[in-house]
Amino acid sequence: MFRNFQTTRSTLLRNSGLSSFSTPKSEAPITLQVLPVTNHIWCVRRPSYLACSYLVDTGRGIVAIDSGMNSGAADIFTAFKKLGLSPTQLTAVLLTHWHNDHAAGAAELKARLGVAIHYATEDASFFTRESASRGLRAWLGEKIPELGPLVLLRGLLEEAPPRAVAADSFVRNGDLVAGEFRVLATPGHTPGHVAYLHEPSRALFCGDALAVVGNRLRLMARPVTPDLPTARQSALGCLDLNPQFICPGHRAPLVQNVPAEIARLRSFLNSAQAWPLLG
Repeated sequence: MFRNFQTTRSTLLRNSGLSSFSTPKSEAPITLQVLPVTNHIWCVRRPSYLACSYLVDTGRGIVAIDSGMNSGAADIFTAFKKLGLSPTQLTAVLLTHWHNDHAAGAAELKARLGVAIHYATEDASFFTRESASRGLRAWLGEKIPELGPLVLLRGLLEEAPPRAVAADSFVRNGDLVAGEFRVLATPGHTPGHVAYLHEPSRALFCGDALAVVGNRLRLMARPVTPDLPTARQSALGCLDLNPQFICPGHRAPLVQNVPAEIARLRSFLNSAQAWPLLG
């Protein structure tokens, strides 16, 4: 089922009318894009921060990795429409971490579709809004639109996604979720950050544990990485899986020269060099 990914991806790009993964040099605002990674995996990319969620067709249903940055789950519902698929095919949502540019749509997907929500217990108090800000910070956060240049500030002020969402199961390192996704604990960006390796395709959905910029494997910026030593070990853990595709939470997946990029970043992480300011 998962053979000839690169050939199929090229055919999809030619025939679908969708854009390729090259990021505009100016990174000007773009419409929501649904981009094929393989013949069974799609990247759902939002203009704000080029935030990426993913849909994976397992043959028994569709699994979402992260849920977009709109609390009405517009990213995911629009993606299904663009693909000519029904949202009722969605069977599970695997969340990498609580930040609103990745998890805002989860509550709506659970409410409307009854899908199972999975995330790590270390981020649970954020997902359920038990640890959300109160008072002035909360008031200021609510005034910031979900989309646009200040959306990151909204999440930092509220310290929670816009709507609470409970987990149907808490994932732990080594778990197999939704039948095909191996969990890797990747704390550092948040305490409960996790990545998911789709074992049939060897695609790694790494959230903000890794970054891809201009087809180069990178790290998230230092100011948004509170625990640098832990994040370094998490990044190395991702690389040790030797994935065939690397699907980060922003910009675009890495689908070419993956082994060489893994080797290059591993060498950097194993050196004594400081974490780059801008990742």
